[in-house]
Amino acid sequence: MNKISLIFIVALILCSLSGPAHAAPTEIKIAVVMPEGSTWTNTLHDFADAVAKETKGEVAVKIYAGGVSGDEVDVLRKMRVNRLHAGGFSGVGLGMVLPEIRVLEAPLLFDSYEEVDYVKERMFDDFAARFEEKGYVLLGFAEAGFVYLFSQRPLSSVADLKQTKMWVWKGDRVAENFLEAFGVQGYPLQLADVNTGLDTRMIDSFYSPPLAAVAFQWYARVRYLLDFPMVNSTGALLMTKSAFYRLKPENREIVSRLVKQYSAELVRLTRRDNDEAMQVIQEAGIERIAPTSEQIASFQRSAQKNYEMSVPSLYSQELLDRIRGLIAEYRAGKK
Repeated sequence: MNKISLIFIVALILCSLSGPAHAAPTEIKIAVVMPEGSTWTNTLHDFADAVAKETKGEVAVKIYAGGVSGDEVDVLRKMRVNRLHAGGFSGVGLGMVLPEIRVLEAPLLFDSYEEVDYVKERMFDDFAARFEEKGYVLLGFAEAGFVYLFSQRPLSSVADLKQTKMWVWKGDRVAENFLEAFGVQGYPLQLADVNTGLDTRMIDSFYSPPLAAVAFQWYARVRYLLDFPMVNSTGALLMTKSAFYRLKPENREIVSRLVKQYSAELVRLTRRDNDEAMQVIQEAGIERIAPTSEQIASFQRSAQKNYEMSVPSLYSQELLDRIRGLIAEYRAGKK
């Protein structure tokens, strides 16, 4: 046996003794606009750890937080070309894929979080099927919480509200329809430009859940809050079908189960944090103004006008009626 043959045989023996090479984990790259250290990102990191543990390292979740991947339009674009695989989205991003999901953000639709939970639980499979047709997997619902109006000027009357220069998220048709129906002038800006807009007086008002107002430091630039929840701001985690079905079946089951578990936890923590953020807002000296009966009546008329503006361009009358029917069903069950 020559020297080369002997080396070759020894190499084969060593390879067999070392065992099979470990395959690199399948990566899930997920992006969110919320900053590191926020409830969103902390929960996602816990989810990533759980996925790595339960899949025995076969799946690795990598998180891109704080808008490093751009806004929600950018994230969706990168998902379409497989540079990202998943994202945490507000209703704005979700609506770019499936406009009818914005029915969940119709103004004055929900009175409580319990109603929100009741509807989302019963509509999950329906919306999941609709997203599937668009090439996405609805992993789990999340939310930002109930939206309030904040302003640098008083909001004590219908006339006060109509005189504000209200920020509207650029490209958000639902918010544009909402403000138009309520007779409020909207000034379109990207999310990252709201602080600058408030500082320069390009805008003097914004709409937001308390948690987002504190997280983005918008609250520090206003003096008043209209103490009347207008809209429940929805959210969800989406993944591309191509990335999801690239996972082994057993790992798909693990990811699906865990994301539902951590989505529920995220919703619980978000609601807690919204309560705490409202306390921060009060301690900052922002005046909470209770709406007058005239304002409430005006809001109710404006909400109905908003529904009429949104059907059928955003969602169907049938879908709106179905959601309203579920809310009525829940309310009847409480009596």
